[in-house]
Amino acid sequence: MRRTVFVYVAKEMLIHFLVSFLFFFLIFFVNQLLLMAEDILSKRAPIGDVLLLIFYALPQIIATSAPFAALVGTLMGMGRLVTDREILAMSALGISIRSILAPVVAVGIAVSVVSFLTNDILLPAGTIQFNRVYRKILASTPALELESNSIKRNQNAIVVTGLIKDNRMDGLLVIDVDSQGNRRIISSPEAEVGKAPSAAALMTLKMKDAVVTVLDRQSKQDYDVIQAKDISYNVLVKNIASSYSGAISPREMSSVDLSREIRKKESEEEAKREGKGDEADQAARRSKPSRTLNMYRLEYHKKFSVPFGAFFFVLIAFPLGLSAKTNGQSVGFMLGLIIAVVYWSLLVGGQTLSAKIGLNSTVMMWLPNAVVLAAAAIFMGRELTK
Repeated sequence: MRRTVFVYVAKEMLIHFLVSFLFFFLIFFVNQLLLMAEDILSKRAPIGDVLLLIFYALPQIIATSAPFAALVGTLMGMGRLVTDREILAMSALGISIRSILAPVVAVGIAVSVVSFLTNDILLPAGTIQFNRVYRKILASTPALELESNSIKRNQNAIVVTGLIKDNRMDGLLVIDVDSQGNRRIISSPEAEVGKAPSAAALMTLKMKDAVVTVLDRQSKQDYDVIQAKDISYNVLVKNIASSYSGAISPREMSSVDLSREIRKKESEEEAKREGKGDEADQAARRSKPSRTLNMYRLEYHKKFSVPFGAFFFVLIAFPLGLSAKTNGQSVGFMLGLIIAVVYWSLLVGGQTLSAKIGLNSTVMMWLPNAVVLAAAAIFMGRELTK
């Protein structure tokens, strides 16, 4: 009987999980399409490359959808069993709540493992290919990175553009810093966006009748003014975004690679601490790792916390689903969406606080799961003591 109940409940959970997964997958997929339409399709990028971008974004959509689908699917599945009095019938036959919980937890663990493998293997590979295709699109359509009457800030310069039509703009202003650290202000009444002369550059801005003002870094009273009939200004790929610079980012690494890189950076920081600073300075540095190290730790813990959130979700969804009286599926669906929004807010907020002000990335990434686990313990305790 136990085996029959296990298979029956697990099958019910999987059916509702698949329905919920399709729902969340569709939401994130449409969101991805809208982003593509706004950033790329509206600027007439090649449709084949856009389809490739969508394909390489699928691992991220799958890894994100699975945990929330486990939450909503469990709530809807348990709600259906309660509403149709099947839980009551099982209890009348002497089947304990713990026996019903076992298949639910098994499904949660299975979803967590599959989500983790997707997040750890397919997501890094998909991100690498996504960046390559996007860089190819930018190289073939350089105007994609620029918008009419806008201000673009990258790692090295500020670019202010006028009206852009057919790769031509009626005004351009560039503020950057040269190799000697002097501030440069380059203005031109008209410019043309052209393809870059090398792979290191994203595009070339060909300016007409340009004026260059160079402000001396050493003496603020000194400056040079240069007038030129033609100027070619190369925008480097690495200055647009670090993810397209050729270097592998934490997001493009597996958990094993991230762990190895974290140990390496910890050793480097420890060596720097031993080489300089008094004991007070060393203690301060130990309490707060560098921003780079903190970001690597954040991505490492995120690879585990988000996928295994499915396990914590089923723990809280099980007792909440049992508490449904009528319309269990509808109530479970709405309650699941509310919990998902709260969880996502905690996750994004923790990630932002960790990246911006350096809060402990381990705590921030596992805090949402800890909150869910605490709530699950309370509701589960009430249910098991009935």
